[in-house]
Amino acid sequence: MKVPSVLKAALRWAGTLAALSYVVWKTDFSGFNAQFPIGAWMALLFFYFASKLLSAIRSKRLLECIHFKSNTTFNLKLYAKGMFYNLLLPGGVGGDAWKVWFLSKKRNLGWKETAGVFLYERLSGMAALLGLGGLLLLPKFPEYRALILALLLLALPLGWWLSKRLFSAFHSEFLVGNSLSVGVQLLQGIGFLMLAYTVNAEELNVGLACALFFLSSVASALPLSVGGIGARELLFLWLGPQTGLSGPEAIAVSFGVTLAHILVSLPGAFLRLEESKDSK
Repeated sequence: MKVPSVLKAALRWAGTLAALSYVVWKTDFSGFNAQFPIGAWMALLFFYFASKLLSAIRSKRLLECIHFKSNTTFNLKLYAKGMFYNLLLPGGVGGDAWKVWFLSKKRNLGWKETAGVFLYERLSGMAALLGLGGLLLLPKFPEYRALILALLLLALPLGWWLSKRLFSAFHSEFLVGNSLSVGVQLLQGIGFLMLAYTVNAEELNVGLACALFFLSSVASALPLSVGGIGARELLFLWLGPQTGLSGPEAIAVSFGVTLAHILVSLPGAFLRLEESKDSK
């Protein structure tokens, strides 16, 4: 049974509103009198923006694998538009779907090859998030340290094999592409850490806080809410105290990250991409 698109959108909006309502209901802000660190949040915004520039470079390299060459300006605009549609459309992959549509319809690229670019890019980013999160969780679970480390070590050759078998067109970018993905997440992690450390420098467990941030990014990418808003806040509400952040502090940091994500994504609404002459 096929679920209508309108119903999917309504369910995701309902999920977002329900998650945010639950977070506000469960958080006692009465004792939270600390001033929000605007300077640290601006640093987070800067690192978020830098990470998106690095993401655009990764995207350009992957598109060149299917013989689509573009100048830097076009590629940055394309990535910015995708970020905006990721925010606007329900779920965390709406921007990828829009880019596939635009490049196939307006730039005459094969839709299967184009979809492969952004699927490969998405999987690379998710692998980086899970890998970094797993490494940072090693000290928290010493009894599972050998198992987690073995899985992480196995992931690299397994990823290499799957890349070669399933994404042969992009396999030449395996090492560089995944290195860029790790760089993207590290930039965002540095920005997040600066904000979290400013909120509570004394009790913050840096490793666990960064692990929570990376894993919350995985949750926010799932198509269960609008732009991932609400999913990150729920995880910070439930697991934030494990990192040394109180409930209100964790939610304040989470909302700061969400706001940075929104502001970095909004410029894509005002950019215009040139269409190829053949598409008209």
